[in-house]
Amino acid sequence: MTSSPAAEAVPDEAPAAISYDQAVKEFLDYVRHYRGYSPLTVRAYGTDLRMFREFLETRLGRVPAPAEIKREQIIQFGVSRKGAAPLTLRRKYACLASLFGFLQDMGYLQGNPARRLPLPRVSEYVPMFLSEEMAQQLIAAADAPWTKAMVVLLLSTGIRRSEAVGITLDDLNLDERQLLIRGKGDKERIVPLTDQVVEAIQAYLPHRTKTQSRHLFVSAWKGHPIHGRCINRMLKIVIEKAGMEGQGITPHKLRHTFATHLIRNGVDIRTVQELMGHSELETTAKYLHSDTRTKQAAVGKLNGLLGVQQPGH
Repeated sequence: MTSSPAAEAVPDEAPAAISYDQAVKEFLDYVRHYRGYSPLTVRAYGTDLRMFREFLETRLGRVPAPAEIKREQIIQFGVSRKGAAPLTLRRKYACLASLFGFLQDMGYLQGNPARRLPLPRVSEYVPMFLSEEMAQQLIAAADAPWTKAMVVLLLSTGIRRSEAVGITLDDLNLDERQLLIRGKGDKERIVPLTDQVVEAIQAYLPHRTKTQSRHLFVSAWKGHPIHGRCINRMLKIVIEKAGMEGQGITPHKLRHTFATHLIRNGVDIRTVQELMGHSELETTAKYLHSDTRTKQAAVGKLNGLLGVQQPGH
């Protein structure tokens, strides 16, 4: 007896049931251990997903399973974040898209409701940076060995704050003037060191607290690896000594300064991308927009070609 097509057809398996909280736990474990995301990124994802959970509970009176969550609820969550910067909202949407994409890959969902959401418009961002005079003024105010080493290192390498606290003695090669940096996603890159950085680190090492830790920068009291907020506190003190308060100087602004001055000195954008550890060239390209002085000097050369207009014309 021949079976009918209907009898031969195998129905699609229904997605396995999973609660929202369990889904978030599995997703954060995945990005932390399998994808190797940094602790800061994992923490930010956790915060975003907790905010979305609170929104659902307030809106619906309960927290639905991921399979019940609709696209319109995700957009409503974005609309509810009044006052949030466009980039912040884009990050939250990206986090949700990653969560639902992971659940789809794991067989918990048949689709991704956060895919290709309408995104808020982002105005063009022009990085702010320190002039050469300001950078020198800041370095001069960093009078302690470790503060001098940190400020010179940030200005001369463009590394991120999180990368600076993660440097170990094994990453340093002062003879070859090189530093191994482990960036986002555990991506490694080699950053050359200037003579000034090498001298500053050599001056700091005899003052480094004796400790079992292999981290380059450790606390003066117990020799524990420092945290990022320690760099912020140090920089605030140095800024006050330099009389440069109110100018928005942060560790990230020192990173901007490094990249901008490389561009100004004719370094090609691909090299800057590698030194900065950017995955996308578009991220590096923003430093081209900040180089106003070089643009003005270049366009100013046209005066000889076109003739300088007389006042009033």
